Amino acid sequence: MKHLPLRIWFMVTLALALAPVIIRFVWEIANTTLAPSLVILILVILTIVGIYALVLYLLIAPSMKKLRSLPVVIGVIVVFTAGLIGSIIHYIRFVPSPEAASPLSVVTATLLIAAAINGYILILWVIWSFWKGRIT
Repeated sequence: MKHLPLRIWFMVTLALALAPVIIRFVWEIANTTLAPSLVILILVILTIVGIYALVLYLLIAPSMKKLRSLPVVIGVIVVFTAGLIGSIIHYIRFVPSPEAASPLSVVTATLLIAAAINGYILILWVIWSFWKGRIT
């Protein structure tokens, strides 16, 4: 991706897509007083902003050296950990709730949490492989 206008266009598109999502979550924070809901919403916002920041960082000047740098690795781990913690809290609160009366809802939630855990393990494995030099 060597074309600067294309990279800028991609950044603007991401900003336009993520801004309403973040505004909606901030609106939810302003209107809720339940602590568990606040934790989930804050973790989701941090995950979205972290992923956006990482994408911007890599779009500004893409390179494998940046991808392997310690701040990027720590950022990726923190963002995905926040996302996983938020999804686990949501799962624990959702399954016993009346909203999960349908068996299909519980199956869907279980599949999503399984995907989140597997994705988290995959991200950690990829990062570990980068640091070990197995992936170039």
